[in-house]
Amino acid sequence: MSSGFGNILKNFLSLFYHYKTARLYDYTLFGAPRQTVENLSRIFQGHLPGTLTEEGKKQAMDLGESLRNIALDAVVSSDLQRVVDTVQLAVGDRQLPWQQTTLLREIDWGPWTGLPVGSVDLSNPPAGVETRQMMYDRAGAFLDYLWQHYDGKRVLVVAHGQINRCLEARITGVPLEELRTVPLMKNAELHRYELTRE
Repeated sequence: MSSGFGNILKNFLSLFYHYKTARLYDYTLFGAPRQTVENLSRIFQGHLPGTLTEEGKKQAMDLGESLRNIALDAVVSSDLQRVVDTVQLAVGDRQLPWQQTTLLREIDWGPWTGLPVGSVDLSNPPAGVETRQMMYDRAGAFLDYLWQHYDGKRVLVVAHGQINRCLEARITGVPLEELRTVPLMKNAELHRYELTRE
């Protein structure tokens, strides 16, 4: 396995306490290459489609090489264009079922979307900006959906930095108030989780 893989979890997770059937569940997370034109411009990208730079495209293709010898049953990703482009480059000609969902979108910056990061008061977000609680809840909803529709499958999940942080916090049992202790994934970083439930 690549050294880029993160923690492997094999214990029952309290997050899934309401499931009773013991079964292996395996999925791999990787953060979409975050080098986009919008990132380099230092604007709030959020739900904008996003345009990968040439470096971002290279990261996606390099990641595809890392995935080449990993067995997968399906791909689930954000529906934003920068992730769609990433999946197409990383997965290549592998004929895998692929579902796109709004549950994996990046944080919604609301009225800040498209503004320069340095032009706003980060300590006083306006109504319409997605809160950490909202993202944390959205991550929980996605994991429930994953259990319901991909139980026992090996799934490649492709999303964004902030929602990936919430997913990993949920999986590892990190509470909302300690969310910032979970590091943001690096560009095209690959993390693998093997989960069981009972």
